Amino acid sequence: MRVISELRRRMRHVLPPLVWLVLTFYFGWHAVNGERGLRRMFELKQEIAVAKQVADEIALRRAEMEQKVQMLSPQSIDADMLEESARSLLNMGQDGDYIILESVE
Repeated sequence: MRVISELRRRMRHVLPPLVWLVLTFYFGWHAVNGERGLRRMFELKQEIAVAKQVADEIALRRAEMEQKVQMLSPQSIDADMLEESARSLLNMGQDGDYIILESVE
């Protein structure tokens, strides 16, 4: 009986700090490694940076395309742009032309 009462008395002193330690470890681990933890935050920041870079590249390509379309509009047609578009569409060239093919993504 004495052993059991001694264990109960000691458990009263050991149990609260042990529970606190386990809870601290649990919440600390999830704060760093959890679904919304610090690691995920840094990963999302990197993904956002890459997405912004891709968006900037797409905006640049769009601006270039809009400029080409504007050059082909009936109000301000550019003869060089018209000739380039016609050759590209018809897949034709003149003697002595050097053709550089660009890969389209």
